[in-house]
Amino acid sequence: MTTSSTPSALPTIVVGGGLAGLTAAHTLLERGKRVVLLDKSPGLGGNSVKASSGINGAGTETQKALGVEDSVKAFAADTTKSAVPHENPALISVLTANSASAISWLADPNTFGIDLSLLSRLGGHSAARTHRDKGGAPGWAITSALMKKLVAISEEEGERGEKRVAIVKNARVVRLCAADDGTRISGVEYEVGTELKTIEGEGVVLATGGYGADFSETSYLAAHRPDLLSLSTTNGAHATGDGIRLATAQSLPANLRAGTTDLSLVQVHPTGFVDPANPDAKTKFLAAEALRGAGGMLLDKDGKRFVKEVERRDVVTAAMQTVQKEGRGPVRLVLGEKAVREVAKHCAFYVSKGLMQRYDNALDFSADVGIPLATLLTTLASFGGADDAFGPGPGAPYAPNEALHVAIITPVVHYTMGGLSISPSAQILTPSGDPIPGLFAAGEVVGGVHGGNRLAGSSLLEAVVFGRIAGAGVGA
Repeated sequence: MTTSSTPSALPTIVVGGGLAGLTAAHTLLERGKRVVLLDKSPGLGGNSVKASSGINGAGTETQKALGVEDSVKAFAADTTKSAVPHENPALISVLTANSASAISWLADPNTFGIDLSLLSRLGGHSAARTHRDKGGAPGWAITSALMKKLVAISEEEGERGEKRVAIVKNARVVRLCAADDGTRISGVEYEVGTELKTIEGEGVVLATGGYGADFSETSYLAAHRPDLLSLSTTNGAHATGDGIRLATAQSLPANLRAGTTDLSLVQVHPTGFVDPANPDAKTKFLAAEALRGAGGMLLDKDGKRFVKEVERRDVVTAAMQTVQKEGRGPVRLVLGEKAVREVAKHCAFYVSKGLMQRYDNALDFSADVGIPLATLLTTLASFGGADDAFGPGPGAPYAPNEALHVAIITPVVHYTMGGLSISPSAQILTPSGDPIPGLFAAGEVVGGVHGGNRLAGSSLLEAVVFGRIAGAGVGA
């Protein structure tokens, strides 16, 4: 792509076409900038399209309309509690303070008009603040809307035939380029097939995702969390830590080389589906947290509950791993009719994939899997009731004759909280904490936002909040 030598005429280069990269691209376009978006995959979307629980926001119009009391202060407190002892107050403040405006930006008919009218209260949250659409696939609803609009803009031509945005797929970025005087990041080198190309830019936004799909000997998981190499993952094959490697490459001048943080902090999601047809598959479908938020319960092989289902992800995961180590597995996720109605499209999809099975009643379920019927009936009757040992939750006692949807689940590598060090303005920092001119980041490639544990619904939020900040920061 031919560019002018005038800095203001140079495009901004966005690396990665998931929600963070798409958000940055749209924000840049709103500011009159030109954009080149590079993605190593044949299609855009990344892991964002698979997000199934929703996007968090505190003090939103949806909450107000539904009478939900919430605040940025409460959201920040919940996030901090989840992040301890690795909390970063500055980044938590940015994430939570910008959450309502992120929801508004997505839902505004003048931008994307995305339906985010349903609310759930998920694990670790003190209020119902996780927004999703009526279609039941919030990651797809949000990300596809931004994809479609960006593709449409990429097909438009100005009066002189110029384009505001170019999208290049199957483009693997192999190097960040420094300006001749070594003062800033000035572009990238990327491969398309066997061809190596270089493009100069006003700035670069890295939105390449995390490293939760790389189990190789040279991976960040192998280096920092070898104990997780035996697990499966929910990540697409693209999640291999590319952006971290690019920004920390020894070939860069020391003053333009990024620092990292929290690379050992990896979220193991408690509920990945075990496919009966392929139980040892390394990549697994995620059983959305919305299923537990709707009133799903977790049972051991004897039909007993062992944890409050809407606890934080790290707490539920630890409880499940204890059950498995003690020989009380497999763990099953069970939903009654009320829960299924709330997440009907989720369940219909999982049943169609053979990941979830429907039983007419508790007797049929008990007979099929060998759970003692008396124990199962006691568990169903006490769930969410006055005698519930785990306290009040989103569900209600199950009737012995109601239909049940059941799946076998297991913990899976889901999200990498570690990544590149950034400032609250999304600028990538050196190991000593200095901002690197011309280099920004957003999404899962970033470290420090979630600390020790990410709350459900905050991955899509992080992508939008920091994608908007990064897009606004280039050339500011």
